[in-house]
Amino acid sequence: MKIAAVYSIKGGVGKTASAINLAHCAANSGLRVLLWDLDPQAAATFYVRTKPKLKGGVEKLISGKQDMSRVIRSTDYQNLDVLPAEFSYRNLDHILEEEKRTRLRKVLKPVRDDYDLVILDCPPSISSLSEQVFASADTLLVPIIPTVLSLRTLEQLNAYLAEIDLDVPVWPFFTLVDRRKTLHKDVMESLKQDYPLQLSGFIPYSSVVERMGIERKPIGTFSRNSSPAVSYRSLWQEIGQRLNLLKEPTVAPAPAAAKTAEAGSTATAPQGAATGKASAKGEAASKPASKEASSKPAAKPASKAASSKKAPSADKKPASRDSASKDASKDASKDSSKATSKSAAKGKKKGGNLGD
Repeated sequence: MKIAAVYSIKGGVGKTASAINLAHCAANSGLRVLLWDLDPQAAATFYVRTKPKLKGGVEKLISGKQDMSRVIRSTDYQNLDVLPAEFSYRNLDHILEEEKRTRLRKVLKPVRDDYDLVILDCPPSISSLSEQVFASADTLLVPIIPTVLSLRTLEQLNAYLAEIDLDVPVWPFFTLVDRRKTLHKDVMESLKQDYPLQLSGFIPYSSVVERMGIERKPIGTFSRNSSPAVSYRSLWQEIGQRLNLLKEPTVAPAPAAAKTAEAGSTATAPQGAATGKASAKGEAASKPASKEASSKPAAKPASKAASSKKAPSADKKPASRDSASKDASKDASKDSSKATSKSAAKGKKKGGNLGD
């Protein structure tokens, strides 16, 4: 069981709203969550529609004389229970003054196997109760408005923890953020350098958060797609992973890979063996083909083959005609020369010596 305390010295920073919404997000992720309202104003108790009443009073609860099953109440949300506050919690500081620092954790010991996470909604003060919270919690979730005064309270908190020698992790995160304001941007950037444990998620300023008082519900139930609801879900993912309550997000397999994995998981052992043989045969059959293909010379690219061969052009036919005509003229001249030689011979025979 992990204990996370939503705490701030300063009031009006969205502490109770964060406790409610983070508890609801944790319950939706499948964890068994207990929300313990430690504020005598009982705002968290009001938000989850529970009566601000504690059977036997707070003194009996802290002393361990009260059965926890009689004071814990279920809520309208699955996996989420609440340990309500009442106005008698104003005396809690005096009750805890003479107790050891880890008294709150001992109070929760009877239900440590019933819950995965306990979220404490703490009043804004430094007192005996806050010391008990610091000593019992696994982490302090500190909401901060991005202003200079809010940052100053964070410095005071760290100084006080060092003074009383308590080494509890402090995870600050911003609330009521207005990204249009230059001051908010500058303050958010400066905190990253000084507080490496700062949570990367932040809650934007929105009227949806104020509507929680009217709806008396977590934001995710009446405005699921609003910016604060999405931001709280993202913030819880980061917190849950740091507390080792949630696994790291995994990348979903591709559709083809998913189908292959699904087919492989549903196949029986004999079928898998047959498939292996078939694949082996396929590989054997493909090997000769690949060798034969590799022994043949690779075909030249079409462009090179086309360029290497001299395609018959239109100029080639006229060239052949010219050569044919030349041959014909040669034959004609040969025939004419033969004819003239024959006629000359005949003339010599007829004329005899007339030419002498």
